[in-house]
Amino acid sequence: MTGWTEDGILRAWRVLARQAATADWQFVHLTDIGPVSIEVGCRFPGAREALIVSFPRAAVPGGPGGLPDGKGFDVVLLRDEALFRDRMAISLVRRPEGSLDIFTVMATDLLRCLAAADTTDPRDLAEAFIGRVADWQTFMSRKRRPLSPDRQVGLMGELWLLDRMTRTRLGAAAVDCWQGPLHAAQDFLIGTGAVEVKSSLSDQAFMARINSLDQLDTERAPMFLAALRFEIADDGTDLVSMVARLRDQMAEASLSRVFEALLLLSGYDDEHAEHYSRKLRLHESRGFRVGPDFPCLRRSTIPQQVRKVAYSLDVDALEQPALSLDETLSDLGITP
Repeated sequence: MTGWTEDGILRAWRVLARQAATADWQFVHLTDIGPVSIEVGCRFPGAREALIVSFPRAAVPGGPGGLPDGKGFDVVLLRDEALFRDRMAISLVRRPEGSLDIFTVMATDLLRCLAAADTTDPRDLAEAFIGRVADWQTFMSRKRRPLSPDRQVGLMGELWLLDRMTRTRLGAAAVDCWQGPLHAAQDFLIGTGAVEVKSSLSDQAFMARINSLDQLDTERAPMFLAALRFEIADDGTDLVSMVARLRDQMAEASLSRVFEALLLLSGYDDEHAEHYSRKLRLHESRGFRVGPDFPCLRRSTIPQQVRKVAYSLDVDALEQPALSLDETLSDLGITP
């Protein structure tokens, strides 16, 4: 399947935008996912970028009334009988004031969500797609406030690991592994493996908040928990400086658009930079392989009536031997 990267979709939009606007819409077919057809398009006037996903008409629950309202982008039903006969075509169209970076990452994420769905049933695919659109609308409508101190430490941990990964064979392309901001169960997806990052300050007990069963009980392998303990220090690095360092790396590799969108999805905004002056220094880093004997809650031991679980894990009380972060990355197949 081609054109599934942010740059690939952007190129398609640029080509469509340069075409003469003889109609309200210009389309190009991207791919099919089972019974679902995917087009990228531009809506005129204005050549606004769009992603069009069409399903068999009976697949969309509730019909047109079941679609969520748009936030930052319009949700439009297309009724072109020649192109979408007997189908329901849902178009997501960027609003003029909407961020192209965010919209591009959103479009790519929606495609990956459909491709990753373990089903070809059109109703299940439509439900997954509409649910993912609703998740994005929640983000778009959220008021942007400065990150809390705890969330600053959490983001610093993820950026620290991303920075470390850029010094492996992946280089700046490691940013494609950073999937936590895109609602993935784990922060980093590396091949078939994954890493969930938990961060703490040195003067606190290391209690890792596990937000769902999927974070540690996963079929991805190898699976690791990375525990990063920071300390406040004058010779440490503040969040703004860490972001600046990674921005330089991403700019050199022409990956700035993806990185900036992921930052926004993580809650980081430059207008709040004055709140991020606290300097942190990494005090300790440990990696734990999450295997069958790792102490965590698992679906097999939870009654099926329980739908949502969150709990705390005492990292300092773990009895299994810890790996260094270099050993962890090596086990995931990426080495310095």
